[in-house]
Amino acid sequence: MIAIVTVILAIAAAGAPRAWAASPGQVVFIKSVTLERPLQPGASSALMVDALVLAGWHINSNHPLSDDYIATDLRVSVPNGITAGAVKYPEAKELKLDFSGGGKLSVFGGSIAFEVPLAVASDFSAGPGHNLTVTIDYQPCNDNLCLKPASVSSTVDLGTLAASDGRCGAVASAIASDAEHAGDDAGEALARVFDKHGNILGFLVVLLGGLALNLTPCVYPLIGVTIAYFGRQGGGPRNVLVLAVCYVMGIALMFSAVGVAVALSGGIFGAALQNPYVLTAIAATMLVLAASCFGVFTLQPPQFMMRWAGAARPGYAGSMLMGLGMGVVAAPCIGPIVLGLLLMVERSRSPVFGFALFFTLAIGLGLPYIGLAMAAGSIKNLPRSGEWLAWVERLFGFVLIGLATYFLDPVLPNHLMSRILPYYGALAAIYLGFFTAVGRNWRPFLVFRSAVGVAAVLALIYMTIARGSAPRMLEFEAFNPALLDSAASKGKPVLVDFSADWCIPCREMEHSTFVDPSVVKEAARFVRLRANLTAQDTANEALISKYEIQGVPTTMLIDSRGRVFERKVGYIDAKELLADLHRVD
Repeated sequence: MIAIVTVILAIAAAGAPRAWAASPGQVVFIKSVTLERPLQPGASSALMVDALVLAGWHINSNHPLSDDYIATDLRVSVPNGITAGAVKYPEAKELKLDFSGGGKLSVFGGSIAFEVPLAVASDFSAGPGHNLTVTIDYQPCNDNLCLKPASVSSTVDLGTLAASDGRCGAVASAIASDAEHAGDDAGEALARVFDKHGNILGFLVVLLGGLALNLTPCVYPLIGVTIAYFGRQGGGPRNVLVLAVCYVMGIALMFSAVGVAVALSGGIFGAALQNPYVLTAIAATMLVLAASCFGVFTLQPPQFMMRWAGAARPGYAGSMLMGLGMGVVAAPCIGPIVLGLLLMVERSRSPVFGFALFFTLAIGLGLPYIGLAMAAGSIKNLPRSGEWLAWVERLFGFVLIGLATYFLDPVLPNHLMSRILPYYGALAAIYLGFFTAVGRNWRPFLVFRSAVGVAAVLALIYMTIARGSAPRMLEFEAFNPALLDSAASKGKPVLVDFSADWCIPCREMEHSTFVDPSVVKEAARFVRLRANLTAQDTANEALISKYEIQGVPTTMLIDSRGRVFERKVGYIDAKELLADLHRVD
């Protein structure tokens, strides 16, 4: 029944104007409120709240990416004898609007689930008459406009509230949404590839990533061990090929098991990564690994593991066992690199996807070993890694420092680390291109690293200039009816911008439409007024009613005779606004 009502309301909402004073039920529904387990005196349980955001709309997450955006807040009013704990919010989605110039939003959309731990006092008497109220405060927006902040509530009787048929565990959240915006980490970038380009290209990227992992400092030394192992195997090329495939399957099974385990973890892996102490510990680990890459100390697998890996084990089962061992030995270096993939798998909650993703990654990692196995008999000595690998180690060191910065971002205020990251990346590349001592003796590689340095210098100059030379922005006066009357008496047209601090499309218009040079030039002949509707007070309600404001942003053009020429609701790009300005006399 709820689904039918939802569809009807969605169709009605799509075909009708978006009323400013729209009921909260038009955007968000509370579908169900259930208990993890029946309430018992002295025991604990959890309240499960399932809600739905209508298609085409989104609400800010509990940690929006700007202080001006209104966070989603779930509140629970409980009767005496019950204590509600901290709300566990669902995983936020990272959204990039079509008109956005690259900015990202942290939002909830579609079906969303909340969990609230409940502690029951020992003298609590369960039964009818104990009411519990759940309220969700939210900010509804779509791709073009935002409605005013709203709330939706549901009151239930604890005496009749049913348990949730075994549903338990924390609502999974891979990383707090503050962390999700901090950079183009591997998990987020790969998720966008899967979303926009499909599974074929997504898995191809994972396969290529696995190939690239062979250059990490823990994996490269294993190439020599692999050649030595297969060099001692007897039989013809076909037998060696089958052994090599078994070897790679061993690596793949080890990685795939990790993917399946994370998918089945029930949110434990991601929930831990919302804890600031865990994030700080991970960042410290990254810095320790980075110090190893810079030669402060040597990080390598224990000798007993290397001796075990190097021991020849004949037969197909022995070859697969060797592959499993190689996967364990490689873990110290590739662990940080695949962390984003682990988070992506946990969000999917799909063991099949977890298996497929890490199986593909491992196949990419293992493919070179098949070729090495076939050539093992003719390769006598593995060429020395040389300065180029030392340079790559420095590169991975800087990457690990960047990852540490990424994990520290939600711990520190004002997204400090995410602001530093682009400049850090450019400075690291400049150091690798011009100042590090490794990689200078081989001329082709010297040319390559110099090109990296030049590109980094250009990127740093661009970022500095872009930050230092902000474009001229269209200036507005605060809305005042007297200024409208004055403009009419002088025969001047008026441009009115109705906006609000929490309006995301309004901010995008400020950064795109209102800084366009052609718009700024043409709007110079207009009286420009801005009505800020952030406050929900009597004056703003009067403006909303008088000018029939359906949502923000609303752009209203008044001609020189004082008549409303046009009123548009939603985001308007520079080209469209410029055309409208030209038509007003």
